[in-house]
Formats: sequence, structure tokens, C-alpha cells
Amino acid sequence: MKARATAQPSPRFLTCALELRENIYAHILRNHSSSLVDLLVVNRQLCREVKPFLYKLPLTFDGQSQLFDWLSKVDHGYLRHVEEIGFKLHDINPDEIVGALGKKLQNANITRASGSRGPDTPDNPYFEACRADLRRIGAAFRLLPNLRYLTILSASDRDSRPHHRTQDAFSKLVGQCFPKLKSLISEEDQFPIDFVSGKPELRRLRFPATTSSDDEETEGLFSALSLSELEICRLPHHTASGAEEWDCVTPILEGSPSLQSLTLFERHGAETPNLAAEVFVGSQAALRRHRSSLRTLKLLAKPGPEYSADEDSDPVHPEACCAAFLAQSSLTHIEFTDVWMSVYEQLPRTIQTVTWRLDESPRPPNVATSVARIKKMVTHAVRARGNPRDPTLPHLSRISIHLDGFFPAADIRHPDHPSREILMMARAKLGDLGVRLDWKGWEGVPGL
Repeated sequence: MKARATAQPSPRFLTCALELRENIYAHILRNHSSSLVDLLVVNRQLCREVKPFLYKLPLTFDGQSQLFDWLSKVDHGYLRHVEEIGFKLHDINPDEIVGALGKKLQNANITRASGSRGPDTPDNPYFEACRADLRRIGAAFRLLPNLRYLTILSASDRDSRPHHRTQDAFSKLVGQCFPKLKSLISEEDQFPIDFVSGKPELRRLRFPATTSSDDEETEGLFSALSLSELEICRLPHHTASGAEEWDCVTPILEGSPSLQSLTLFERHGAETPNLAAEVFVGSQAALRRHRSSLRTLKLLAKPGPEYSADEDSDPVHPEACCAAFLAQSSLTHIEFTDVWMSVYEQLPRTIQTVTWRLDESPRPPNVATSVARIKKMVTHAVRARGNPRDPTLPHLSRISIHLDGFFPAADIRHPDHPSREILMMARAKLGDLGVRLDWKGWEGVPGL
């Protein structure tokens, strides 16, 4: 039976209306000969000018197969223009491997249907296939010498996760590639710390701050970096079989030079929240290294319960340690969720902008509670900013409040609603002091 031809997608330009394309041609060829030769010259020049732009657009590869397939179709002469990719590492598919190695896998009953990876021995063809796959990935990565932004995507529950040895080898591979990288985001939490090595231009790093590397190696690698922005992001925990990992917050803060921005983020569903405690309690001394340089702090992780820095110390609340750090810091911007409301009154005199996130869990129970908290914040801001002789926050210029769509917009829209009146009054009071009040995501309150 004859195979059905697969329809090829039209280039973006050809999806524009014919009338629009004709107008473009007319504009380009006006006052010139409209011969076919001229039109072809124009098309060739357009292609030459547009291609670099297209290759600069962010690319996402859900597995190495997508990367290999893309590389087989594109013009390698333009790969130097690729600057940003997202990449997810998949386990090998033994059914797609052919030749002598494919026969070895079949003889060892290592197939997608069996789900077996074979014995944990050096002569296992599964590991041989993984090494061959990594060599192909390395060759592909080296075709992108000018990559600036890399995101290592996390495997989903539907994906076949690679063996932890493969992940370790992949981390080392990333460390050997992309010397011009400026931003590196890793959602995976099993990698050894090698993936940040060989990155002299790296300025932004986002990863879970868990690793299978020891503290000495971690501190050494981070001391060689010139990071300005660090985001520690904890996702719902998953560990590959056989992988050992531990937190590396302290050696990271010890090894990093002066940070300008620090973000702490824990996604809903993570294990017992302890990231903030690790930073503000367990890593107090290391964090103090950055109190003069740090300008932005984002608290998007729960404070968690009381925490002991070591076996000999008494447990303390992370909020108390955070407040002490804030008082000695030189922050100009802070962003926090509702559970950090207690630190608001401890902001340093250098603060310029504040973002309060009411769109992150846990949410306030109702509109009245939310508005009451906003009123409390505004009252403190007015008191702190309003003393002309000695304002506590002399540089405060903007407060942004991010609200969620669960607020009943129909009620708040009414001009006589008490909450609306409070919010309008809060905006007016702050405006008189030169402080702008913004809120986002609440359709019942008029935007600015």
C-alpha cells in the first residue's frame, strides 16, 4: 500500500495573507524592475538576514532525540547564532538502537517492553548504550559554541528517567561545554556540582542546591564563579535510584563571591519546608558575607518550623534570623509571601521597592483579612516614610501587591464597598508621600 504523504508545515511568512505579502513585495520592488531575477535576489537577501534572528529564538528539546532530529535538518552554518535552549535528558530507548549494540541489548532482554536495565556490571550493554548516547549529546552541544542561556528541564512522571550514573556523566558533560554561558537553570536535584564548572561568564544560577558532590568540591567550584544572581528552588522531591544527595546551601554561600540577588523558592508539594531555615539559621555566617552586596531578596519559601544550626545550639525561628539579617543588609528590593509578613517592619533604610505576594499559597482566608493586612502594611509604611525629620524608610518609592483571582471582583467593584474605600485611601496616603501603590491580578480594583 502506498504511504500517505506527510504535509509539511508552511513557513511563517507564507501563513500571512496573500494581500499582505503582495504589499510587501510591491514596497520592496517599487521603482525597480519587477523581474523574477530581482525577486529571487530579494528573497535570497531576506533569507540571509532573517536566519540569524530565527536561530536566536529560544529552543526547547524534550529529549536528545528531538535535538538530534533538529540538527539533522538545520543549516549548521547558522548554529553560531543559537543563544538559548531548554533541554531534557531522557533515558535511552533500547528499541531504537540498531547494529551490534542493538543485538547485544536484545540478547540481554533489555527492551522498552521488559523495562529491564540489566545487571549493574561494567559489561552491561545498557551502560554501553548510555555512554554512546552521551557522546552524541556532547557532539551536539559542541555545535552550539555561543550558547548563553541553558535550562536543564526536569523529567516528568511520564518520562523514563535516566540512570543516576548517566545523570552524573551528563553533569560533567555540561561542565565541559558552553564556556560562554551567562544563565544556567537546572530543575534536576540529582546532579553532582560539576555542571557549573568551566563557566567564567556565568552570572545567574537557579538550581535546588542539592548535590551528590562533597562540600569541599562545591565550595571550590563556586569560588571560581562570578555569580551575581542565585536562585535556590526546591521542587517536589524525587531521587533517582542509587543516587545520594545532600543540601549544599552553606558551601555555596561560603564559596560564592558577593551576590547581588538571592531567591528562595519552594514549590507547593515539597517535603517539610526547611530551605529558609537552612539559609537564615544553618548558614548564618556564610550569608553574612553577602549582606553588603545583596540588593534583592525574594522570600518565596515558607519559613518552616524552629531549626537548630547544629546539635549544640537551641532551635530558633527562621523569621527571627531573617529579621536580624535584614536589619544589617543593604537591600533595595524585597519580595515576600504572606507568611513572611512579620519581617516587614524590619526592612533596612536602604529599601526602595517592596513586592508582597498574596497570589502564592497559603492564601489569606478572605478579602477582609487580606485588606486588613494591606492596611497594616500601608499604615507602617506611612509611619516609616512620613516623618520628615527622620524617616525610617527614606528611599521607599513603590509597594506592589500581587493579588489572586479568587477575590470576589463583583463585590469589590461597588464604589461603597468598605474594602475598596480602604484601598483607595491607602493609595492616596502613600501617593502624598511619594510612594506608589500598585496591585496586580485583582480585577475589582482599578489599575493605575
